[in-house]
Amino acid sequence: MLKATGMIDGRPVILLGLSFENLKRFTEAPADTFIQIHGRELGLPHDILIFSGETEDAMAKLVMRWMRPGRTTH
Repeated sequence: MLKATGMIDGRPVILLGLSFENLKRFTEAPADTFIQIHGRELGLPHDILIFSGETEDAMAKLVMRWMRPGRTTH
């Protein structure tokens, strides 16, 4: 799982990226798989963006493209 904070469209955001392995665990153990993020780890309040990617490395590369200066999302 990838956990990060950053800025998107000028707003602080918590990014939570689930790898295919994370998603596999969710589908194999429904109602028995949880992700808990302690707010003190990330300094809330923020917007939250949950996304998925094949691996943590692939998601990190995606996040780096999102975080470039002047980037906007819709």
